[in-house]
Amino acid sequence: MRAFLLFLSLSVLTASAFATKPVKVSFTLSTTDENGAKITQNRYYHVYHPDNSPLPAPLPMILIMEAGPNANADGALNAKANAVGFVVVTCSFSGNSTGTPGRGWNNRNPRTSGPEDFDYITEVINRVRASDHCHDAFVCGLSKGGHTALAYACVKPEMIRAAGSLDEFMGLTTNIPTAPVPVIVIHGTEDKAVPYTVVKDTVDAWRATDGLLNATPVTTYESSPLLPGQVSTATWRGGINRTQVAFVTIIGGTHTYPMPNVQTGYYMADGLWAFFSQFLTSAQAAPKIVSPPVNNVQPISQPASFWVAATGPASLTYQWQKNGKDIPGATTNWYTTPPTTMGDSGATFRAVITNSSGIATSASATLTVNAATAGPSITAQPQDQSVTGGRPVTFSVAATGTGTLSYQWQQNGMPIPGASTAKLTLPSALTADCGAAFRVVVTDSAGSTTSARATLTATPAPGAPVITDNPERERALVGETATFSITATGTPTRYQWQKGTFTNPMEDIPGATAATYTTPPTTLADHRTLFRCVASNASGNATSASEMLFVAKAATKPGQ
Repeated sequence: MRAFLLFLSLSVLTASAFATKPVKVSFTLSTTDENGAKITQNRYYHVYHPDNSPLPAPLPMILIMEAGPNANADGALNAKANAVGFVVVTCSFSGNSTGTPGRGWNNRNPRTSGPEDFDYITEVINRVRASDHCHDAFVCGLSKGGHTALAYACVKPEMIRAAGSLDEFMGLTTNIPTAPVPVIVIHGTEDKAVPYTVVKDTVDAWRATDGLLNATPVTTYESSPLLPGQVSTATWRGGINRTQVAFVTIIGGTHTYPMPNVQTGYYMADGLWAFFSQFLTSAQAAPKIVSPPVNNVQPISQPASFWVAATGPASLTYQWQKNGKDIPGATTNWYTTPPTTMGDSGATFRAVITNSSGIATSASATLTVNAATAGPSITAQPQDQSVTGGRPVTFSVAATGTGTLSYQWQQNGMPIPGASTAKLTLPSALTADCGAAFRVVVTDSAGSTTSARATLTATPAPGAPVITDNPERERALVGETATFSITATGTPTRYQWQKGTFTNPMEDIPGATAATYTTPPTTLADHRTLFRCVASNASGNATSASEMLFVAKAATKPGQ
């Protein structure tokens, strides 16, 4: 391990141990630049240690990678920390060598750009472990901070228990995972700064590393009290070393911290902790509740999900209860109700967790069900479908209403062009769409009703193509063309290029059926268009990562 020169006054060390508000800790970091030359930097971080923690020491820590000079990262997790017991560490890129102040994190390949910020995060973890009686470390962040959290998971997986990213993707050619790590990614479908499709590519990269490409995703229905029914999570479980990958989709969410007073009302702290707490080191024999279920609000006919986590060295068993009575078959650390009725509103849910050393019962969470608005009645909801990539798959709905019914299918909350009947048939399911949620909005003369989500599982087929070289980012001036290409093994017999925007599904480009695609002469309207390619053969298909086209009218081609 690289040696560091550390300087810290005793007074700051003592104050940080049991602070009632975030405490700034400054130190000098010895690291190296991209050429291997030794450098020193003046760096700092903030520590928030909750008073009267319900958990005994050593506490876990969650490190937030500061997103920017105006980001409200400090305190975002403090209320949750007070409730359940963990230390919040806000990390800053201030003092690094990225050049212009406020430019951000150095989160590229450390072999070519230097290890400074990775060394910084490692040193912060080690310091907080020593000063604040912490052990398990988790990293997360928004935007470039999320990129940094995932990049650190690639470089230093042994230092953390899990990583999380909000509204950001990872550089798939510059950030290469070296070991399995549990990962949660949270993203909004209306994020105009970071494309949803590219974020899913990052999710799939971690699924591959964690051995989860053939796993069946489970969809859970998270609370979004300001706009009920807009948030769901696809989780792939059972990976290498019990890893998981979770992808939270916030329909209508933009490039911001999801908070109780923002947009849907989904709270990132609840989602992050429900995921992270599954990977805590056990510290006692009997079960200990470390993440109780939280209240959920859903519209009528939508399911609702509840989570619980507990520590304990022996095998844990779970039994969920509704209004104090056991629910048959509800024996995992999450529970999803059937489609809700108004009779379910006010019901309470809790989990009883046991092992050979004892029993623990969680606090109860309350379900609130919102009444239906005017519109059709859905009599048969879409059902989950599982298929090998490249094979057709169909979702359907049945509904009654006043007059003629109209339909609009959505994928992850985004309308699918032309999908306007009671059945949605995908002629060739894409492995890139594994975990996607499909739902339909049914409209009559009185109003509209949205169906429950159905999850697509699309797994790779033996003998299907494998993408070995993804498209690279292209830059062009107005009037120039741009060329994208892929390389695939497995003898592809067909290629189909697709394009899309940050907030819409990808669509086929007519006639773009070779391994290389050259655009028509570009216009400014083509700026930030996404491109990817689907390679197919008789066995199945594989989808490349998505990449962007940058277009400018200036004499100098634009940079990122």
